[in-house]
Amino acid sequence: MFRSLVLVVVLGNYGISVFAQTTQQWIMWGDASMARGEFYGASRFYAGAMELEPGRMSLQWKQAEACRLSNQYDKAVDLYEVVYHKDAGRTYPEALRWLGEMQLCDGRYEDAERTWNKVLQKEQDKGSVVSQRAMNALKGCAMAAEPDTANTTLTLAHLPQPINTYDSEFGARIGPDSALYFTSLRGELNTDEEVQDTLTYHARIYRSPSSKEPWIPAVPMEDDRYMTNTANATWTPNGHWILYTQCDSANDCRIFFSPFNSTDLLGTPMAGLGEELSTQPMVVRYGGKDWLYFVSDRAGGLGGTDIWRAEIIEAQAIDPVPLPPPVNSPGNESGPWFDTSNGTLWFASDHLPGFGGFDIFRSTLTGTNFVEPVNAGRPINSPANDLYPVFTAANGDGWLTSNRKGSFAAKGETCCNDLYRSQLPRSLTPEEPSLSTVDSASASTGINASVLRLRSERPLLLYFHNDEPEPRSRAIRTDQTYARTFSDYRDLFPKYVSENADPSDVQAFFRDDVEGGRARLDTMVSDLIIALQAGMCITLDVRGHASPLAQNEYNINLSRRRIASLRNHLARTMNGALGVYLDSTASNGAILRLRELPFGEDRAAKGVSDELTDLKLSVYSVEAARERRIEVERIHLEESTTSVEDCPQKFSIGTVNRDVPQHFEVPFRNTGTTPLLLVKGNAGCECILVDHLPPVIPAGGTGVVKISYSGRSRPGPLQRTITFTTNGTPSQLELQIEGTVLP
Repeated sequence: MFRSLVLVVVLGNYGISVFAQTTQQWIMWGDASMARGEFYGASRFYAGAMELEPGRMSLQWKQAEACRLSNQYDKAVDLYEVVYHKDAGRTYPEALRWLGEMQLCDGRYEDAERTWNKVLQKEQDKGSVVSQRAMNALKGCAMAAEPDTANTTLTLAHLPQPINTYDSEFGARIGPDSALYFTSLRGELNTDEEVQDTLTYHARIYRSPSSKEPWIPAVPMEDDRYMTNTANATWTPNGHWILYTQCDSANDCRIFFSPFNSTDLLGTPMAGLGEELSTQPMVVRYGGKDWLYFVSDRAGGLGGTDIWRAEIIEAQAIDPVPLPPPVNSPGNESGPWFDTSNGTLWFASDHLPGFGGFDIFRSTLTGTNFVEPVNAGRPINSPANDLYPVFTAANGDGWLTSNRKGSFAAKGETCCNDLYRSQLPRSLTPEEPSLSTVDSASASTGINASVLRLRSERPLLLYFHNDEPEPRSRAIRTDQTYARTFSDYRDLFPKYVSENADPSDVQAFFRDDVEGGRARLDTMVSDLIIALQAGMCITLDVRGHASPLAQNEYNINLSRRRIASLRNHLARTMNGALGVYLDSTASNGAILRLRELPFGEDRAAKGVSDELTDLKLSVYSVEAARERRIEVERIHLEESTTSVEDCPQKFSIGTVNRDVPQHFEVPFRNTGTTPLLLVKGNAGCECILVDHLPPVIPAGGTGVVKISYSGRSRPGPLQRTITFTTNGTPSQLELQIEGTVLP
């Protein structure tokens, strides 16, 4: 419950004299507070120690960590910056990464961009979690730099007192009785805003009889386990049971259920979840079953806290499994909310591209899979932490938790969480198509910026060591990735420097060309993922080069191996996100191709040595090194809806059951210059039906076709083609439906 919520515990009145304490005593008290999760209190103790020894780096690091964990972003920025400049990552290698995170949370995007570029440059493994986070953070900086295009019809209201207080409120939800329920971490404070009795300072679920103005003071629900922390109220779809979290400590949280009576919590632990951390429950009913969504850091996830799902049968969770990528990430995901009216999962993540801290995202369920999450954008998200999304498209109501500037705060602008209420614009209600697969991929994710970069990108050059990969081979393929060959090449940099009398040129070549090309490849991969998820068909024209040490035929094969290493890199990087597009199996029909243009010595630059006896010139000189490369010369992009032959439209309904009807929404994008009308659609069978066609789709706009599986089909693979008649060019469009029917 608490680790992913970033709750703040205010320093208690420990009865400690502030006079004549030694540095070690202050540090001891600070360390004890950190161990208990009282991060704000720890920052106060470390501040006392720093008054005595202000230049002690180990103390500055402790204070930076305490400030980060208590959301004192501005102070944390200053401290991490001091530590990094002193230490350069030797003793505290995470200082630079946390500096970048805190700069994001404080809204210092230009500084954050510089910091994250340094993180990416220093990280040796470009596929590591830190590298992925750096690339996502840089995308967040780019998003923040874009003009604010938030829909002005969306209102976001900060709930006033007595609902919000100067303590921490989070997790607002409307109960079956139409009352407002939320969690608050409250205690009695003295005149210095310090908790007088830490034994009574814990989280409890509160109920306010009204969910709108005038706001009525909330009363805590009574629980049967004295002095535990209770939070995260949710209900079964029939409203008969309340589920919530009870925590004895930050790492010991369980999901409980109790008969719902609006005043008392007489809970029993939910069976089937084991002894691992289980928190933030949410229950929905779809497909004729009750499903529990919850948060856990148990084994089997991707890292940090992940969103898990389990069927509920008779108050028992059956077969809990984590949601696969792209929802879960190596970072932390929290606060799941599933809106069955439009199949949208809302959640928060601190790893995906965002404005800072935790951001709120949405992902649409298509068949049995969730599509790429979309940042909810401003004003829902801010530089600070934005959590616990509750958005119901049926009525447009939304709730979220944030510690953004403007929240009630006695200990710094961003110390504490408050409740916010939003009214979603009409474009996010079920009748509108903006939550569909294609439009979701384009809204607020930088799709336009990514496509623009891909279309205008100058040639990308990637370099190799002599005769790599697979030296002394005439093969045209390799199992190595470019990341592997680059890593081996980088290990040889000192050798190149030592073989050159004046190393300045070769050092500049490695820094600007070799390292620079590797970083640009990561940026291209990120842009490719965004564009392909939006339905683009992309072709990369790749040309191979080689230095003239070998015969031309040999160099042609070597160039092909180098191009193959790029293909392998694209297939495996970012947890294989591009694999389905390279295999032409993506459900949205998007395809990624490499068009090989290999050649060898006949195109090598004049004057490059081919003397085997003079390796200083033929291998280690800058002139020779520049020839050993592949070059992504051009990137071709086509919209899937305008190039049906080259990029066929596909839609997967996943696994369905015979005799059990299901409904689906399929997005169509009009990339033409004139409005498009789908006149009719026919699948030629009784198993797939076209239920609804959108109105005229404007140029550049998106419409949603509603289809259904009737249940009338034999078990086994299902493949059908819907033919749509249009009023434009082409006059017909085809959509291939794929799936599997269970008996």
